Amino acid sequence: MKNKVKGRFLSAVSAAALAVTALGSFSAAIPAGAEGLTGQDAKGITSKMVIGWNLGNTLDCSGTKYKPTDAPKKFVTEWGNPEPTAEQFQAVKDGGFNTIRIPTTWYQHIEWDDASQMYVVNEQWMDYVKQTVDYAYDRDMFIILNIHHEDFINAKQFTDDTYKDAAQKMKDIWTQVAETFKDYDQHLIFEGMNEPRQTGNPAVNEWGDGTDDGGYTTKYINDLNAVFVNTVRSNGSAANKERLLMLPGYCASNQQKAIRGIEIPAGAGNVALSVHAYTPYYFTMATDSKANHQFPGASGWGADYEKELSDMFSYLGQIQNEKNAPVIIGEFSASNFGNTEDRCRWATYYLSKAKEQGIPCVLWDNNAPSANGGEAHGYLYRKGNTWYPDSKPVVQAMMDVYGVQAVLPDYQEVTEPKFDFANLPIGDNWVELYKNEAGDALEVWDNFSVPGWEQYVNENYDLVLFYESKNAPELVLQGDGKDSWNRIASSDDSETPFTMTFTYDDIKAAMTSESVADMKNLFVSATRSPLTAYGLYAVPKEGVPQPATVGDVTADGAVDVLDLVALQKYLLAVPGAKVDNDQADMNMDDVIDIFDLGLLKRAVLVADKG
Repeated sequence: MKNKVKGRFLSAVSAAALAVTALGSFSAAIPAGAEGLTGQDAKGITSKMVIGWNLGNTLDCSGTKYKPTDAPKKFVTEWGNPEPTAEQFQAVKDGGFNTIRIPTTWYQHIEWDDASQMYVVNEQWMDYVKQTVDYAYDRDMFIILNIHHEDFINAKQFTDDTYKDAAQKMKDIWTQVAETFKDYDQHLIFEGMNEPRQTGNPAVNEWGDGTDDGGYTTKYINDLNAVFVNTVRSNGSAANKERLLMLPGYCASNQQKAIRGIEIPAGAGNVALSVHAYTPYYFTMATDSKANHQFPGASGWGADYEKELSDMFSYLGQIQNEKNAPVIIGEFSASNFGNTEDRCRWATYYLSKAKEQGIPCVLWDNNAPSANGGEAHGYLYRKGNTWYPDSKPVVQAMMDVYGVQAVLPDYQEVTEPKFDFANLPIGDNWVELYKNEAGDALEVWDNFSVPGWEQYVNENYDLVLFYESKNAPELVLQGDGKDSWNRIASSDDSETPFTMTFTYDDIKAAMTSESVADMKNLFVSATRSPLTAYGLYAVPKEGVPQPATVGDVTADGAVDVLDLVALQKYLLAVPGAKVDNDQADMNMDDVIDIFDLGLLKRAVLVADKG
């Protein structure tokens, strides 16, 4: 069901009135305990930000299998990270950071609403984003909230049609975000886009400066920035009129042409230029033959690392003065290549140059401490709120640049509970469809088929899976056609370890081809990480005949080969052959036939295995 906007829409109202009237359910009061910050200009705000930390790969999970109405927890944990908590944000603050950037993906959480003629953000998701923002806001930290990994922003190729779609969605999302946070003071900063770029245009380099097509791309990005600015400023609240807004150039590049190409809209008010700088790249992220992970040093191309950083911060300082707008480096980091001392020297040099120019920098942290190629940007161990051994000295070096007192608890691994069959809550009337006592794991994209599933995929049963995996497993119902793979996600949001329940409503909601009755196979699948599936059980709902007696055609209290023989005789019309019709009707279609015999054979095999 679509999340309808509350309130009645009038065609003649202005955009600002629309936000107030239609989106009243999204409004928020000022959280208690936050220090008021108002009346600052852009440079005044950035001068107080000092150094920040990114909650990477969490609220910005994208490309997931979930629907807008699914629980937010499913989205934010999809890439293997735990949910954000107040304790996690306190650990970041104690570590010396006073700014938190919250990358947030929205496109999987919006639906078109005919009544309002706009894309409406799911209320559960908006509440979850607000709760996450409040973890930092209640601690008097600065927060950067953005739209991140959006499929409508990062188009394969920019066209007038993709612009129209992006402009509509940006306007609708920022209308609702601005209304939700209309009373939050200047601690909260909005960033219009993350890294807007073309992902498949051979004429424009995806990670270039955006100047390859005679100005079309640069204008495209500037026009979207203007949509963002105008939407937030038109909200009408005093806080949104003075809020700091961050504007990126093409792909948030740190190249001069991309940044100089950013146009600040007339009357924009407090704005900052948004830049990402994993610099020097051949030290911070590269894994090819030209990489050199020693600092000071030079790349395989001969570029001196210290000079590259010195030159970059020199022109960033110049651009700040030219445009009368501060620069914020929203992402920076050096991947862990087992070179901790070099990363410490890099951090000291990098941030010393940033400090000279008054540029706040926000550390990218994806919670991947090592063995992740050029993307090992793990600093805070989020399960235990301690700091990874290879990264703690790097963070300390960062804080030393600013003279900030940092509390950085030593890494201490959180021990996960161990799976144990003896502790599973398996009821006496549960039907075992699959059991894996050996603990064999499925690799990514592997699956196993479940025999005898047909009689249990209906409104009378839930399916319960016992498993271990970093990411949620899924069921797959497959028919005959190549497009008949129906991937089923669970709506179960319980905290019970190793357990996931799939209801019949979950299955029906996932069907995109044909119907359940037309499906031929049921699979359990691992799509993102290795999965150990220990068991799959059919759990009868109240009032359903006990599975132990279904198939007991001889009514002797057991399902065994005697029942199979009796049903065979009955179907062959052997004189005197009798069966209990209720127990022999395995598929519950009110007919005793060969199909029931086939299902009974499977039931006997399952009973024998047990």
